[in-house]
This record gives sequence, C-alpha cells and structure tokens, in this order.
Amino acid sequence: MKSMGPFPAGVILHSYLGSAEMVPEFSKLGAYFSFSGFTMSLKANKAKRMLKTVPSDRILLETDAPDALPKSSTDSLFLVEGDPSLPEELHGRRTSSTISGTSSSNSSHALTDASMLPKETLNHPANIHNVLDYVASLLEVTKEELAELSYHNAVRLFSYEGRGAPIAKRKKKSIEVQVTRPTNSTAIYKSEHRYF
Repeated sequence: MKSMGPFPAGVILHSYLGSAEMVPEFSKLGAYFSFSGFTMSLKANKAKRMLKTVPSDRILLETDAPDALPKSSTDSLFLVEGDPSLPEELHGRRTSSTISGTSSSNSSHALTDASMLPKETLNHPANIHNVLDYVASLLEVTKEELAELSYHNAVRLFSYEGRGAPIAKRKKKSIEVQVTRPTNSTAIYKSEHRYF
C-alpha cells in the first residue's frame, strides 16, 4: 500500500482483521477500517486492542453479507430464507429453541449460537446490528454513538465533488424493511435514512 499511497480520498480495508500495530501506518495512508461479523471471530482482547487503535474518524461497519455470519446467539441472528447450507430440519424454522443439531426430536443438541451452524450458512444484511453491538461494547461506547460515527465516516468517504448535494443534506425518505428473525415473528423496521 505504501508504494501506491497515500490515498487522500480514502481507501477501505474491508473486513479488517489485521494487527493493532498496522493501524497507525494504514491510517497515515488514508485508510478506513471496515468491521464485519468476522471481527467477532477474533479473540476479544485482540479485537479490542485493534479497535482501540483505529482513529474514530476511520471506523466503518459492514455486514459483508452473504459472508461473515456474526458469532452470536442464534436468537439474535436473521437467517436467509431458503439458505441451502442449513440442515433440512432448519428450513422453515424460526425459533432457535426448536432447532436441533441432529433431529427435530433431540433437544439436547439445540443450536444456541452461530458457531453450531454449518460453516457455509449465509449472512443476512440485517445482522449488522450484531456487529454494531459487539464493536460498541469493545470500544466502550453506546450503539447509537457508534452508528452515528460510522454513518458520518461513510458519508465523508463516499461523498465526492460533482455528486450533487452532500449525502447528509439530502431529503429524508422513510422506508420499511421486512425481515424474518429466527423467532416465530416477522419484524417490520421503519427507518428514516438521510442518504436517499
């Protein structure tokens, strides 16, 4: 990167899992550090040390869907409907307490966390909330603070001259997203986004 940089407009280190020692050098080159569900596969002390070295104006969050399924409890995950990697007994099931690792009648092998799901299980974009929760806890900030920080960093990175009105100043548009949680309910999320 040194031979090609610096990158005044910014460059994204996608799903960053590198060392804390590399962060200052990458930052000097203009790098933004994007964190996905893969961050949750690091040892917590390594992840925390690395995250704490990243300048706050360089933090981004991502899902990396359909990859990088967060290592979370299954009741907090959104599953991709029709995911061919899920065992047959998981198809059509929404409640983690009814999911078993071997058969629907054997509750002693109930799947309680993502590490028990097949390695190929697809990640749903709505699982970004797990990444947000985890990174915020390691940085010792609120989820709202981290979400706002990541949003503003993304606006700064992806705004450019000639694009028209800056993203953050565009008209708000309300959208509804329907997602299916691994419980027996479907949640409707209504949110206002500043980037439409």
